[in-house]
Amino acid sequence: MFKQQANTSLREKVTNDLREAILNGHLAPGSRVKEMEVAEQMGVSRGPIREAIRQLEREGLLISYPYKETVVADLDAEEVRNILIPIRHHIEWFVVQRYLHEMDQKFFAAMQAIVDEMREAALNGENLRLVDLDIQFHQTILELANERTVLLTWQSIVNQIRLHFSKNLPYYQLDHFEKDHQELLDAIRSKDLPKIQGAIAKHLDSDDNLLCFDRPLR
Repeated sequence: MFKQQANTSLREKVTNDLREAILNGHLAPGSRVKEMEVAEQMGVSRGPIREAIRQLEREGLLISYPYKETVVADLDAEEVRNILIPIRHHIEWFVVQRYLHEMDQKFFAAMQAIVDEMREAALNGENLRLVDLDIQFHQTILELANERTVLLTWQSIVNQIRLHFSKNLPYYQLDHFEKDHQELLDAIRSKDLPKIQGAIAKHLDSDDNLLCFDRPLR
């Protein structure tokens, strides 16, 4: 499952490989992560594995129980609905209100390019690429902010967002990505704040939207 590791920046490479396995769904929520087994597969000592586990705990991707085991984290619908969605709504709406005047033609061209890539990724069935593009779309908005708290807050939840996607993406219609993000982009392009506020709420809360973090469509 895991790739052999080179000696350079070993801790970072081990962390990246473990994170990739979780976010790509190779390690499903609830799966046990055993230091010895991972170390043997990667061909490294247990030290870098232990450090990687600590880092991924801080990112919310792993949970370690004292004297017991380490497992891949999971998110239930209540956590997502009552914690992640309000946080995302707050920081995105804050940035849009404060930095709408800085959204110029270059910004909108970059955002439109992301949405266009979503169409191609959906047509090609590139699920993980769609997730990356979704993250890129929203992060592009948040990167307008000068307040470091905005990106620190985003960075504290972004991997949990990815984790939710990796768990539930197979149950959704991929063409929703382009449609939903195009609607939000068009609203932002209008520079009409009430319209934008409604579009952000719809984007995050609609049952038909991938970012609603609600029950999967089975």
